[in-house]
Amino acid sequence: MARSEIRCELSWSASRAREFDRCRRESWYARYASWGWWTERPRGEKWRAMVHKNLTSLPAFTGDCVHRAIEGWFRARARGATLDAEELFVEARALFRTGWRQSAGGGWEQRPNKSVHLDEHHYREPIEKARTDAARDLLLQSSRTFCEHPDLEPVRASEPDSWRAIEALDSFELEGVKVYAVPDLAYERDGVLEIVDWKTGKPREEDRLQLGIYALYAHAKWGTPFDRVRLTAAYLGAGEVKRVPVDAAWLDEVRATAAESIARLAELHYDPDVEDTDLDRWPTDGAPRACRWCRFRGICEGALEGNGGGGSGEGQG
Repeated sequence: MARSEIRCELSWSASRAREFDRCRRESWYARYASWGWWTERPRGEKWRAMVHKNLTSLPAFTGDCVHRAIEGWFRARARGATLDAEELFVEARALFRTGWRQSAGGGWEQRPNKSVHLDEHHYREPIEKARTDAARDLLLQSSRTFCEHPDLEPVRASEPDSWRAIEALDSFELEGVKVYAVPDLAYERDGVLEIVDWKTGKPREEDRLQLGIYALYAHAKWGTPFDRVRLTAAYLGAGEVKRVPVDAAWLDEVRATAAESIARLAELHYDPDVEDTDLDRWPTDGAPRACRWCRFRGICEGALEGNGGGGSGEGQG
């Protein structure tokens, strides 16, 4: 196979680390199975893997709608307008409805790597009204928390010239590897760099790792001293805002945790353009407990062999 113009290089993120720890075969499907799909003629296994890679669940999609609506809130703020909770909810709901129609109606097929394609639609699983009601409630509660929680007043009052990053994909280098970071909001206030992460799920311990990575990113990107970084996790669905203290010892732990994870990924990393695939190195170690929710369950042999398999409900793609 001719080498692609871009190379399959090792990179790391907190989400990729979770994926790798959950199931190595899932990680392989997500990072290597679809590599080069854009050159595949006719469409085949790589294309199919790419379609599955871009599936998203209803809760994840709902959370994404919240993130995009808040990003729009900041765009409006930059124009001198401020959306209230009801207006923000309307924006989030519109994003949800548009994505839902795209997924349910097959519109995703035109650009499957850039479109909304729900796991539940792909596998033709029924979505009870209680779940869509819960999604609506999450959009509403998240909008209210963002617009009304007193601890987020400094965020809402921040001026555009203080904003450093809003939902901007970027990276820095750690252990010689590109590490991705997408801080939801980074802005300056009283000489401190405030980094805020919007969460629509329940608090998890791994959220601290992600925020710690953002502190390392801020230091690498802007040279911000760690004692001038303040981290906040805003759990919008739960109506909670939590500060994450920053100190040198904890950041050393974050750096060590990331370095250890990078080393595990590096041990198995390969270039599928020039190297053969050895799936024995990528076992289905997440089966059967992780198969039920895995987006690759329709094409993964670990799921198809009955380890929690959802292959019988395979949809288009």
